Amino acid sequence: MRLEKFIATSGVASRRAVKHAIREGLVTVNGNVIHIPGHPINIETDDIEFDGIAVEPLTERIYIMLNKPTGYLTTRHDERGRPTVMDLLVDLPKSIYPVGRLDLNSEGLLLFTNDGNFAYRMMHPSHEIEKTYLAWVNGVLSRRALNRLRNGVNILGGRTSPAKIKQLNVKSAAIPNRKKKRVRYGEVAKYRVIIHEGKKRQVRLMFKAVGHNVIRLKRTHIGRLGLGNLPQGKYRLLTPAEVAELQT
Repeated sequence: MRLEKFIATSGVASRRAVKHAIREGLVTVNGNVIHIPGHPINIETDDIEFDGIAVEPLTERIYIMLNKPTGYLTTRHDERGRPTVMDLLVDLPKSIYPVGRLDLNSEGLLLFTNDGNFAYRMMHPSHEIEKTYLAWVNGVLSRRALNRLRNGVNILGGRTSPAKIKQLNVKSAAIPNRKKKRVRYGEVAKYRVIIHEGKKRQVRLMFKAVGHNVIRLKRTHIGRLGLGNLPQGKYRLLTPAEVAELQT
């Protein structure tokens, strides 16, 4: 078995994080530092350590969904001591980690697991798992702007794949201006956006590319899995049927 696959499936970290750790010299096999991902191992006889801790085969796989509030970083630890999504999970093994990300000011559905294969499948764009968002935006997009989003736009990180987008309603509301620390009143349009990629701050940057700022962003679904009535800041275990459906 390849080294990074074994460590990821043991619940230590995602496969991407494991590859980075290997390149940084944080992984040893039988006491020897390995720097190149793809190193073959024998899981029956080899001793593997990740950052000085022995890696053991995973005995219990855990799958969790959280309704993330704003104000929490999607990371296991923040060097500056800021709140992270891990602060919302209590009485759970330390081996779980977030699958993908929601930025500090975004809210909604976030998955956690200790199953590296599951995390890889959820995050890799080749599997094209759809993520559904509700976006509240300053102003109403023109037909041209909507078509640009539907066909793909250039953002930091590359060109986006075509998105499904639908306007749901328009209301007059207060629009905050964080730079000037004041609000103004104007039209706020609500859109449903469906994408299958996971570029950093993708939805926000998509709207910015067509001249509109996202005021509020909430992820409601990953595949067919939805938040339902899960309260904000709370989490629950996924059912076996939900896990299986996400992987089909």
